[in-house]
Amino acid sequence: MQWKINNQTHLSGSIFWVSLGLSAIFWVVDSLLTVLSTNSSFFPTLIGIETRGFWQRLIVLCFLFIFASHVQYSAKKRREAEEQLQETLESLKKAVGTTIQVLVSALESRDPYTAGHQTRSADLARAIATEMGLDQDKIDGIYMAGIVHDIGKIAIPAEILIKPTKLTNIEFSLIKQHSRSGYEMLKDVESPWSLAEIVYQHHERMDGSGYPRNLKGDEIIMEARILSVADVVEAMASHRPYRAALGIEAAIAEIEKNKGILYDDAVAKACLKLFREKGYQLA
Repeated sequence: MQWKINNQTHLSGSIFWVSLGLSAIFWVVDSLLTVLSTNSSFFPTLIGIETRGFWQRLIVLCFLFIFASHVQYSAKKRREAEEQLQETLESLKKAVGTTIQVLVSALESRDPYTAGHQTRSADLARAIATEMGLDQDKIDGIYMAGIVHDIGKIAIPAEILIKPTKLTNIEFSLIKQHSRSGYEMLKDVESPWSLAEIVYQHHERMDGSGYPRNLKGDEIIMEARILSVADVVEAMASHRPYRAALGIEAAIAEIEKNKGILYDDAVAKACLKLFREKGYQLA
């Protein structure tokens, strides 16, 4: 966007100088033809307006000058407005980053595992988004959402989060509430990205078997599809409080088995390519 504004300003400046130069050339040519010819001024033949005489020509030049100056001034003001908007956006991004860091620190104090999981998932999600060729702003949003995608676990009792044995059905039901809780915590945070909705959807599945809203297909935004794959891979490959790590091969096999079913096909393929062809490793 910034390049477009700068380019428009450069173009308007060029229009001004070209207009002024052409006007001067026409003026000189017309003057010479007027001296050498008995006919009236050359300009009427060219543009259909009688401009013979110094003052008429001067008026034409003034109009051209005013027009070009107005175009240049408008482009300049638009560029200044764009620069101010960009500065505001950058300030907002920094504020969001600070807010997120506070939330992550609060969760880490209760559940160190989840904090590490969020960071690794965010890194992988960013790598997948980059591999898919998404624009940088969307990639940044996916990473920021990844950093806090389990933030809703703050509302879950710590003894459940770090329980070393298998969860009961009731306990697992409580765990499944963290997506909704995270959404409620983030929905009023002013942000240039849809952080709350990405967090809300990161456990949804393409066939509608996910939670909490059983969304499916196009109902799930791309950012959440990417984060869901990254979340599954990291969770399976890493140690959990109630089980040992299953390993990266098991995680890759899960994505391969369910690509196009549970997981978005393009996202799954990008993830598999990272590990199989590009040597990606979880930090």
